[in-house]
Amino acid sequence: MGNQYILYFDSGTTNTRLYVLNQEMEIIIANKRKIGSKESAIARSNKVLIEAMKALYDETIKEINISENQVKEIFASGMVTSPYGLKEIPHKIVPLTIHEFVDGIEIFYEDTCFQRNINLIPGLKTINDDFTYVNNMRGEEIEVFGTLDELKNLGKSDNIAIINPGSHTHITYVQNEKIIGILSNFTGELYYALKTCTILSPIFDIDDMKLDKEMVKKGVENLKIFGFNRAIYISHSMRIFNRGTDIERFSYSEGVINGGIRESLEYYCENYWTECETVAIIGDEFMYELYSTILEGSNYIKDIIWLPISKTKSYAVNGLKKMINLRGDYDGK
Repeated sequence: MGNQYILYFDSGTTNTRLYVLNQEMEIIIANKRKIGSKESAIARSNKVLIEAMKALYDETIKEINISENQVKEIFASGMVTSPYGLKEIPHKIVPLTIHEFVDGIEIFYEDTCFQRNINLIPGLKTINDDFTYVNNMRGEEIEVFGTLDELKNLGKSDNIAIINPGSHTHITYVQNEKIIGILSNFTGELYYALKTCTILSPIFDIDDMKLDKEMVKKGVENLKIFGFNRAIYISHSMRIFNRGTDIERFSYSEGVINGGIRESLEYYCENYWTECETVAIIGDEFMYELYSTILEGSNYIKDIIWLPISKTKSYAVNGLKKMINLRGDYDGK
């Protein structure tokens, strides 16, 4: 039968990543396909997502020359547990620990393409009588659990807000390695909509995605003064009257689109997460620079930590390893 492997799908709104882990739980390959639950939602069917995931699966095991029999287990997290994923799985309710979260894994037999069991990892949600304070996430929770060991080693695992930039940017509040609360925001999809479907499209169509920090701050400032509609229109005015460089207009727009993250986080820090003074940002260098600039000068956030990701470093994979170890049934054989 040969060596055994675990395959893990991290599937979001717009992208699906597949990681192959060896017997030592190390990443030996990571592949990505630009497809997610958004395509299923548009098609009103999850068939497009399932077929794409299976194609990615087949390509990957062929690339590393392993057989179907060598795949010990398949795990999947993120939007695969949404209505337009593989199967809708109810969110777990916070607060909870990773030990409590592991019990929520559901085994699903996918009978159209894979014809085998897939372990589906649920998302998280908050509950409140006022819908204003209802938040949810699918996929970011496993990343958060995957950061805990590193944050503990840094002495930062308590009273920390962890930011996951993405199609929907989520902020997770952690106390003593326990997820206490969630704050969900609409960012990446808003960016995509403005880029592809509005007159602002040329502003985002640049080759060099660098940031002018002062223009990011200007975007945040104008968002607070004028609100979103007027603040983003200023981007349009800058373009048609040729004010600023391409990077300055782009940076200003990023500040407007993402500046609400600071406003919502500071509101929660003032009213609910009153002991929170530290933020950790999970992302690449661009996202770290963007969000650290947005949060600069905050009266609440005193310390900002960067948790970098790359093709070979995934906090979601780290979270999966913790979950498998806690489950205690993977012997690496």
